[in-house]
Amino acid sequence: MAHRTIATIAAEEQRLTLINLYEVEADKQADLARLLSEITETTIRHEPGFVSVSVHSSLDGTKVVNYAQWASKEHFEAFMKKPETGEQLKRFAALAKSVSPALYKVNSVDSAR
Repeated sequence: MAHRTIATIAAEEQRLTLINLYEVEADKQADLARLLSEITETTIRHEPGFVSVSVHSSLDGTKVVNYAQWASKEHFEAFMKKPETGEQLKRFAALAKSVSPALYKVNSVDSAR
């Protein structure tokens, strides 16, 4: 198995985080989660500056969250300028009722001791 970087949530990492909330009909949730994972595996993970993506599905079936990490805002912006990125985003949005993306930085992380 190839070495993979996993999501690390840490303020000192200085990564850019995209959190994208998709609202979906319950019968579209699995399709959207699968499509996000497939396109990440085949395309997005090969982009310069890409670190990781975690796809989450809500237990009530109405939401999918895409938690993506990029090495920098510049890497993310370069990815967003590519024409194929727009096409991928349209495919994701076609399965959703609404899409709410936002960029974040990690301020702090606490865990059980």
